[in-house]
Amino acid sequence: MAASELQRWLTWLETLHPQEIDLGLARITTVADRLGLRSAGAPIVTVAGTNGKGSTVACLDAMYRAAGRNPGSYTSPHLLRYNERIRIAGEAVDDDHILAAFRAIDTARGDITLTYFEFATLAAAWCFREHRASPWIMEVGLGGRLDATNCLDADLAVITPIDLDHMEWLGDNREAIAGEKMGIARSGRPVVCADPDPPARIAERARALGSPLWQLGRDFSATARGEGSWSWQGPQGERLDGLTRPRWLPDAALGNAAGAVMAVAGAHPAFRLDIDAIRAGLANARLAGRHQAMQYNGHAWLLDVGHNPAAIALLAERLAAHQAQGRVRLVFALMRRKAPEPLFEALVPVVDEWFLLDLDDPQSHSPGELRAALEQQGGKVIGVGTAPEALAAVGERMASADLAVAAGSFRVVEAFLRSGPDPCNGGGPG
Repeated sequence: MAASELQRWLTWLETLHPQEIDLGLARITTVADRLGLRSAGAPIVTVAGTNGKGSTVACLDAMYRAAGRNPGSYTSPHLLRYNERIRIAGEAVDDDHILAAFRAIDTARGDITLTYFEFATLAAAWCFREHRASPWIMEVGLGGRLDATNCLDADLAVITPIDLDHMEWLGDNREAIAGEKMGIARSGRPVVCADPDPPARIAERARALGSPLWQLGRDFSATARGEGSWSWQGPQGERLDGLTRPRWLPDAALGNAAGAVMAVAGAHPAFRLDIDAIRAGLANARLAGRHQAMQYNGHAWLLDVGHNPAAIALLAERLAAHQAQGRVRLVFALMRRKAPEPLFEALVPVVDEWFLLDLDDPQSHSPGELRAALEQQGGKVIGVGTAPEALAAVGERMASADLAVAAGSFRVVEAFLRSGPDPCNGGGPG
């Protein structure tokens, strides 16, 4: 099958800049100014953090759509189609609009080289402006201070939970990483922090900027209730009870939804929504690949893109709760830049059997490497192979009360979504 025009562009973009990651704002800011994208007039909320960015964006997007607004949401990476990265009013932008954005950016850049992510960020802003999206909801790709999204001045900054990740770029401790994340904050403009144990650097930086700071656990909170509901309490003691819990969020991650509510419940007047929109949006929020329940050949599966210690800890907590009902089998793969040992330490006690997915990707750990590390910690490996082979091998061993899981990377979830599931929580992306 011949490659589409969009795919040909994407292949070319991978070769345009000599480095896949080249943190810095000079190149992208120059091109954004040439295109007039930094003065588009729409309110902008930028979301940075280690875990929970996608959840926060999904909640914000859903609440604005419930209010009848036309939000533009930019996220990364995509699972099945590049178009998933750029959504307007919840719908992925079509090829024609992305191609028009790419052509405009290519003309404006002149001899400036841009990375794949920088091109994507500019394309999102271009599409948002053309569709008169409001607000713009921008998910940071890496860090914050030097991330491509930070070429746009956020009117409101949201910081989600911070953990040790991308340490080769951001620093080897939470304080240093928090400093990089807080680079999205602007002088005098509000910050919402949904980290339940925030590094001191967040408050320090907010004070230095003169930026109002709303902090989870101090100014607002989330309390899980029975049967999938929860309550939010705000800085003036205001309460929203009986909120629908986004189905992919475990109790320990409800703070991400609470941060999104804080962002629209009074943190900044330009982003304020009424209670009905908040309730309806949370009830209809969807996020593919995060604790996503699926059915394959009549068996219950859970797909999760978690790949760092904090995300894996949330997954392990959920799997531990299931072990009282039945056995847990996990299909797993991991990118090479991630150390497997800390993840296995959390997962081995709550996983009965492992199947190692062969991604055939030089950027991933080989199944042999993972098997050696896993068996050293006492994990039981039942097979190695592709996603269809994993479905067959794990399916043969499943009893009605058992749970099968695919996790460890966006690539793992992508492989399973391409294997023809029947979704039972709203389906995949796109």
